[in-house]
Amino acid sequence: MQQSNQKKSGFTLIEAVVSAAIAALVFVAVSRMMVSALQMSRTGSSHLTNLLAADIVLQQILLDLKQATAIVSDDTQLAAGKLELEKLYWESDSANPGLTAVSYQLPDDGRGLLRNSEGSDHRYYPDRRISLSFRRVKVGTRNASGLIIDLKISTPPDETEQHRFRRFVYLESLPENRALVNDYQPVQN
Repeated sequence: MQQSNQKKSGFTLIEAVVSAAIAALVFVAVSRMMVSALQMSRTGSSHLTNLLAADIVLQQILLDLKQATAIVSDDTQLAAGKLELEKLYWESDSANPGLTAVSYQLPDDGRGLLRNSEGSDHRYYPDRRISLSFRRVKVGTRNASGLIIDLKISTPPDETEQHRFRRFVYLESLPENRALVNDYQPVQN
């Protein structure tokens, strides 16, 4: 018998199967890394969006409370997240101050926060679940009025990335609090 010294070129079936198995393993590893990276990105984005939403909602409430001349809501309404107040505003075409009513309440579906001012409704963050409550407090020996805001915000549907913020607000523009500040007496030696 004569043996041929010619080299055979090409793939055998075993080489092709091994190559396919290695490619499949690499594909699975890369796809798992991609899925993990996308989940981390989505979680981080949701976290930042919730923080931004909470900051915007709190800043709007604080702005209205800073100009509040009266808190109309009773303690039960405040605990349920309904805040009604009267606040000062300046007319745009003159230097005359005016009073307007502003209210905040949670919608029935629990998504977002409704703000009504001068008959105009605005819904903040309808894609987020917001829980809000207020509590009226008296501060110091002179019983100054304040409000504690308790805000929770989370990402639906499974309420992930939940954040809670509590804030005390001194209601400096309420007449009873202004009287306390304006009653300044110098210290006598």
